[in-house]
Amino acid sequence: MDFLDVDGAQIAFRVRGSGPPLLAPECNYTWSTTVEERLAQRFTLIVASPRDYGPSTRTGGPDYDATSWAADLLAVVRRVGFERFLVFGYSFTGAFGPWLADRLRGIDAVVAVASGGFPLLGDYRVTLADVEEQARELQQDHAAWERTKLRFDPLAALAFYRDLASFPPDALVDDAPCPLYCFWGDHDTDAVEVVLSQHEYAQGLDERGIPFDIYAGYDHEGLNSALEVTLPAAEEWLLARAHDGGL
Repeated sequence: MDFLDVDGAQIAFRVRGSGPPLLAPECNYTWSTTVEERLAQRFTLIVASPRDYGPSTRTGGPDYDATSWAADLLAVVRRVGFERFLVFGYSFTGAFGPWLADRLRGIDAVVAVASGGFPLLGDYRVTLADVEEQARELQQDHAAWERTKLRFDPLAALAFYRDLASFPPDALVDDAPCPLYCFWGDHDTDAVEVVLSQHEYAQGLDERGIPFDIYAGYDHEGLNSALEVTLPAAEEWLLARAHDGGL
């Protein structure tokens, strides 16, 4: 693990492999060794945690500057030696990837995003309401709240979803500044079906020409624990976009 100072905050990151640069933000979950090893075979894999997440500096709020999270990750990628890069994410980071592309659209930094386990279509306020309810329940269990804070600041995560909820419905797809690829499990009732049905999500993406894959037999956490099954398709799509983007 290395650390980069970004405006006084220590941003944790690690790099392995070679090939087109692929950023895999590490926020509320840690990528498995299996996933990292697989991705590092074909990409320069950059795993980084913005401030308030993972082992990076915790600002402690109460106000959180969402733009600093984008700046942190961009600074890490540039420190590694790249100006433009691909993004891979699942669940929270499945939303974080398209959000990052939007926040960096002015410099055309994100070439393509593979986003899993998050409904990129629909009204993001619905997801926010669900996350707020989960946070209220978590705060009632002091021990669980403190354990969560060891991995990331849950109030920072809420701030992220509030920022996301300021986007118009469907904006992560309709206003995306780069190509998107989506994937999820067909039993994902914890994230995707909170917002819209499987059919609605698939139909909406298909109408917009967004490629996607649905993995049979997996719920949200189940697919998170078996992400290696999603990598062959995601890798091929990302490599094609890397070629198209001149990476």
